[in-house]
Amino acid sequence: MNRHSTRRSLLILGCLIVAASTLVPRPSYAQKASLARKTPVVLAVKKAQPSVVSISSEKKASSNSRWPFSAEESQHPRVNGMGTGVVIDSRGYILTNQHVVDKVQGIEVRLADGGAYPARVVQQDPAFDLAIIKIDAGRSLTPIVIGTSSDLMVGEQVITIGNAFGYENTVSVGIISYLGRNVTLSDDMVYRNLIQTDACINPGNSGGPLVNIDGELIGINVAVRAGAQGIGFALPIDDVKRVATDLLSTKRNSGMWHGIVVGETRDEDDRDRGVVVTDILPGSPAESAGLKTGDKILKIGDVGVANSLDIERGFLDSRPGKAAAVVVQREGHNQAVSLEVQPLPRSIPDAGDRVWRSLGIRVVPVNSEYVARVSSKLNGGLYIQAIAANSP
Repeated sequence: MNRHSTRRSLLILGCLIVAASTLVPRPSYAQKASLARKTPVVLAVKKAQPSVVSISSEKKASSNSRWPFSAEESQHPRVNGMGTGVVIDSRGYILTNQHVVDKVQGIEVRLADGGAYPARVVQQDPAFDLAIIKIDAGRSLTPIVIGTSSDLMVGEQVITIGNAFGYENTVSVGIISYLGRNVTLSDDMVYRNLIQTDACINPGNSGGPLVNIDGELIGINVAVRAGAQGIGFALPIDDVKRVATDLLSTKRNSGMWHGIVVGETRDEDDRDRGVVVTDILPGSPAESAGLKTGDKILKIGDVGVANSLDIERGFLDSRPGKAAAVVVQREGHNQAVSLEVQPLPRSIPDAGDRVWRSLGIRVVPVNSEYVARVSSKLNGGLYIQAIAANSP
């Protein structure tokens, strides 16, 4: 090949390179800007927001309301109440504060997509200020992803979403200011172990989510310091889960039992969260089904199990004669068993004392710190663990 042909070949090759480069799509300036604007906060809000609902109701006014987010005005006999909630089950179960639905009429829930539905109260716990309500949307809803409050750090970024002053789906960003804060609202209402945040919380945010940068629920917004700026409080999700699990339990809602006692586990990297059977009550449906301690529960019916609340969600529709398929991991292998809940017996294990037999109530003593949630003047009390079906 002579020098002229070599030059011609190089020229042709150069043209091909230029032509090929023009065929490769390059991100436009707008696309680059769009990608840069999708911050972790934007992604977290996008993940959590479909599970956040606005709650409106009508309630009697009170001149000395103890609730921090009350919209009550004493000069009016009835006022409109407002609050927020989070979807915890696709069938329409919603978690909120008890004071949002306390003594109200005509509860209405508005979803993030604008759909509005009447709601009813399923269960409530005034001592912990939590309640579960339900709507029938006629379609599957998006439950919020539940995280943990056990590894929270002061200074980490958090996000609130709620019905602030009636402005639905208002988003605010802040940090965790303090952990384990105790707040006294009145002689009969004390909150303990709260998450303090400077993310904006306003009237109407009550019952709404505090989420982490991964879009996971880590708390339920509950109170704000009157007259202050940037001092709000949320119930930590690990405490909320324990109460919500009881509120949603088959014992409370249908008088049934399954006999499974579980504990939550996770690895060091927090990538593998799960629920492991820690005990099987003797004579229970779980024992009859063949469940064993150490089993990792993966699924109950159509509900994937990632925390203790999912256990009760899985048994929500179970009845005698309608068994639930329980998938467990045992010794490295997945195994399915059929579990059919049964009515609570007159006597259950470890509750065969005189009080249980005569009154149908099972109790354990609690200390003053526990009952201080109800009244700081009390030194202790008894916690009701179970009530026998058809008992006094």
